[in-house]
Amino acid sequence: MVLEQQGSHPATVRSTLAQVSTREPVVLPNTSLERTLGSFWRAQTAGWLFGAMFGFVCRIIAFEDLVFALVLTAVLEPIGFSLTALAHSFFRDRIRRGITLMIVAVALMLSVLAGLGQMLVADAIKTAMLPQNDPGLVSSKLVIPAVYYTLVFMGWSLAYLWINAEADARTAWFQRGHAREAALNAELNQLRSQLDSHFLLNALNVVAMEIPESPDIALEMTKRVAAYLRYSLAHHDQRLCSLAEELEAVRNYLRIQELRFESRLDCKLDADPNIEGTRVPHFILQPLIENAVKHGLATTNGPLAISVTAKRVGTQLAVEICNSGRLRKHSRDRPAVGLANTSRRLELHYPDRHRLTIDQEEGKVVVKLTLRGSACYA
Repeated sequence: MVLEQQGSHPATVRSTLAQVSTREPVVLPNTSLERTLGSFWRAQTAGWLFGAMFGFVCRIIAFEDLVFALVLTAVLEPIGFSLTALAHSFFRDRIRRGITLMIVAVALMLSVLAGLGQMLVADAIKTAMLPQNDPGLVSSKLVIPAVYYTLVFMGWSLAYLWINAEADARTAWFQRGHAREAALNAELNQLRSQLDSHFLLNALNVVAMEIPESPDIALEMTKRVAAYLRYSLAHHDQRLCSLAEELEAVRNYLRIQELRFESRLDCKLDADPNIEGTRVPHFILQPLIENAVKHGLATTNGPLAISVTAKRVGTQLAVEICNSGRLRKHSRDRPAVGLANTSRRLELHYPDRHRLTIDQEEGKVVVKLTLRGSACYA
């Protein structure tokens, strides 16, 4: 039976967006135009300096007059720089609510007007510096600034709007991702709290049953439950622990059960020392062990044998929990709270990178858990 394919138990705590995560908030990158480009003004200056050098060379070729080309460049490029800087100030606040067709149309219209303005400035410089030249020839060459700068301003406007749209989309994507992460963090916190409460309730019930007949055992069990919960509280704000720590928590839990059932319980743990440093979610095995004890005792005639093995299989961590007894039908159809909790936590920590199965094999119940890669939401 693959638990990850089963529906959640009704008692499983549902996620809520209203809960505030206790984890440190993720700082979203600033993806505004200025930060996306590193600095708007650096990009603006670099772009117009390149345009000035390119335009200067083209004017020398077109007019064959170094001084005239230098004056045109010294006047037209700063004007272009200033006009696009004004356009930046004009559009910056207006596009925060979204880029519309009206904004694009206005940008293109202003580009045409700016191109014509550059032509008029170039014509005025021509009149002042080249009064003796053929008016028709020079004027035809001065039409070029109108076309050139119109295309430059159009390209600048479209690039500016496109970069802003990309920055806004990226910001929205990060914000949605942050909201999803906050919701998942809240759900993980709830699932962890539910697991602690579930264990405490069961442990107190066990202690209460032992008090009338075996007060000494009940006292020792209380001490071990307290130690177990102390460990839980000490690591409450840590989602992951080493496999060695998780197995030690399992040993503590089994010691509590051994006090209660004495010779009826036979437990063995075997883990490859080379993988004991592997990071796994806290208390990911405890519900599986608790399930093995609870249902194993109910379906076994005689002592309950439980074995836990952990090893590396290829690139995966493989944990196998076996207990004598039979797999009850309702366990297949409706996983208990602890199993449903574990299944959901695995989905959050190892999305599409885990497998949890429970099967009946030759007189024993076998739980197999495989984990691939590192856990999410550490």
